[in-house]
Amino acid sequence: MISPRSSLLGLIAMMLLLVVLTLGAMIVLSDSVIYRHFNLLGRNQLLDDLGEYEVIYRNGGPQVLKTLYAAGTHDKDQLMRLVDRHGETVMEHIPDSFSHLSWSMLAPPEVPASGTAWSEVHLQADQKVMLAGKRLHDGSGLWFGRINIADRAAISQMHHTLMLAAGVALVLAVGPVVWFANRVLQPVQKLAQTARQLAQGTSMQTRLPAASTAIPELRDFAAAFNQTLDRVEQVTHELEAANDQLAHELRTPLARVRGNIEAVLRSHQNAADPSDAAVAALDEIDRASRLIQSILSIRSGDARTMRLQLEMRSIVEIVTQVGELYSAAAEEKDIDLELTITGDDLLMLLDRERVQQAVSNLLDNALAYTPAGGKVVLAVETYPDSVIVCVRDSGPGLSDSDPDRIWRRFVRGSAASAKVPGIGLGLSLVKAITHAHRGKVDCRNLPEGGAEFRIMLPVSR
Repeated sequence: MISPRSSLLGLIAMMLLLVVLTLGAMIVLSDSVIYRHFNLLGRNQLLDDLGEYEVIYRNGGPQVLKTLYAAGTHDKDQLMRLVDRHGETVMEHIPDSFSHLSWSMLAPPEVPASGTAWSEVHLQADQKVMLAGKRLHDGSGLWFGRINIADRAAISQMHHTLMLAAGVALVLAVGPVVWFANRVLQPVQKLAQTARQLAQGTSMQTRLPAASTAIPELRDFAAAFNQTLDRVEQVTHELEAANDQLAHELRTPLARVRGNIEAVLRSHQNAADPSDAAVAALDEIDRASRLIQSILSIRSGDARTMRLQLEMRSIVEIVTQVGELYSAAAEEKDIDLELTITGDDLLMLLDRERVQQAVSNLLDNALAYTPAGGKVVLAVETYPDSVIVCVRDSGPGLSDSDPDRIWRRFVRGSAASAKVPGIGLGLSLVKAITHAHRGKVDCRNLPEGGAEFRIMLPVSR
C-alpha cells in the first residue's frame, strides 16, 4: 500500500517537474524572441547610423566625418572604416578593448556598387560584430559596425528578470499544491487509512483524526463518523455483554436441571416404565448446553481469548483420527470418504480437542450436503511454515455471496434446507478455533463441482 507521505511527495515532485518544464520552455522561447528582436534592432540601428554618416560625408567630406566621429562616444562598441575609390584606407576605428581585431578579419575592403552589404563575425561565447557597408556618391566605401556589448548587458538583465519571475512563478505554483497536500490531501488520506483499519476490524477503539484537517466539512464529517462509531461500539459491547451474561446464566440452571433429572432416573431405574420424557429432556438440555458452549467458544475465538490446552501433537494423527471416526457415517450414507496426506508429518503446538472439533464440523457439513454416491476428500498438506487441512465435497457448491457471509454466526449457506439440521454456528466455530491458533479459513467452489473448505495453520517451531 502506498503511504500518504509517499503519495504527497510524488504529487509535489510531479508538480515541480511540470512547473520546471513549463518555465524552461518559456525561457527558451523568450530567449529566441529576445535574440531575434535585438538582431533586428541592431540591423535597423546600423542602417540609421550608416545613412547618417553618409549624409555627413556628402556635406562635409572625410575631414568633417573624422572630426565628428572623434568628438562622439563611439569607442566602446562601434567600428567604422572609410576607403577611397581605389580601396585605400582613409580612416578606420576599432575600440581599444578589441584592438586584437583587424578589418581584414571583419569585412572585405570592397563594398558593392549598390545596396547595403552585411557582415557578421562571431568572436567568443555570444559576442559578435555586425557590420553594414555602402558605396558613397564619390565611389568611396563606408563600413559601420557595432559590437553587441550593450545587447548582451540588456539580455543578461532580461535573463535575471526572467529567472526571478520563474522563481516567483514556481513558488506561486507549488506553494498552493504543498498547502493543499498538507492541509487537505494528507488529512483525507489519513481518514481513508483509518477507515480501512476500521473496516478490517483490527480495533473498535480506532477513530478518525478529526483535528488533523483544516477543512471544516472534513472535521464535521470525521466528528459525526466518530460519534457513530462510539454508538456502535457501545451497542456492540452491550450485545456482547448480554450474550455472555445470557450464556453464563443459562449454563448454571441447565446443569441443575440435568442433575435433578438424573436423580429422578436413578430413583426409577428399576421401575417397569422407564422415564422416556426425562431422557428426552436430558437430550434437549445437552443440545442447549452445546449451543451455549459453542456461542461462548465463538465469542472467545473472535476475541482471541479462547483458552487452549496446547501440546505438541502430530497434525496428521489428529486429522486421521477424525477421518476414521467419520468413516462409518460416510459408509452409511453411501459416500466415499477419502483421506490424503501431502508432505511430511509435523509436530505442532495445538489444542487437540479444538482442532478435532473444527475438522469434525467441516466433515459434518460435507457429509450433510453431499448426495448418496458422492465423494468427500479429507486432505492434509504440510509445508515448512504452514499446514492446510482441506475438506472437499461433491455437493451443490457455494453461491457468489456465500464465501463472504458463510463464516458468520447463525448464517447458513444458500444450499441449506429444512432437511439439513443446523442453526449456522458450525463454520463460525471452525473460524473461531482457527483464529485462536493464529490461522485462517477460506472456501471456494471446485472446477469439477462441489466446494472446498480450508483451515490454514502456521507452524510454530
